[in-house]
Amino acid sequence: MLSELKPTGECWCGCAEATNRFFKQGHDRQAEAWLIKGKYGGIPQFLVAHGYGPGKKNLRQEMSE
Repeated sequence: MLSELKPTGECWCGCAEATNRFFKQGHDRQAEAWLIKGKYGGIPQFLVAHGYGPGKKNLRQEMSE
């Protein structure tokens, strides 16, 4: 769980920059994009791999409940 994680003093994106948070500003989104691109190919493939998309589960609806 995220609540059990603690910042280490180094940005978690891999840039090795010092920070008192998990990521330097904006680096969280870059890490997220790299992971999705590298593991799934893109956001549509990521969503489908987790059961979301047209004719499948509705992510927006689930997150607003």
